Amino acid sequence: MIWSFILLVIAASVIIVTFPLFKSKMQTYTLPNKSRHDFSQATSYLSALSDLENDLALERLSKPDYQKQKLFLQRLYLECKKIS
Repeated sequence: MIWSFILLVIAASVIIVTFPLFKSKMQTYTLPNKSRHDFSQATSYLSALSDLENDLALERLSKPDYQKQKLFLQRLYLECKKIS
């Protein structure tokens, strides 16, 4: 008798858990055409330059490392602007 009750509880649990999976229909998802945010490469280089200046101000970066990284990012930014 107890085994039949246990099997009944297990079967009811399985049905209750899986019922929403079969009941809900698939919803379509469409991607938005335009984003309000600008995620261009040039913008990311400018953001990196800004972060670099903050790191120098907070003394997380030495002056020679700052100059080297700044020149590198400025060159990348100018190349990106030249292409576009």
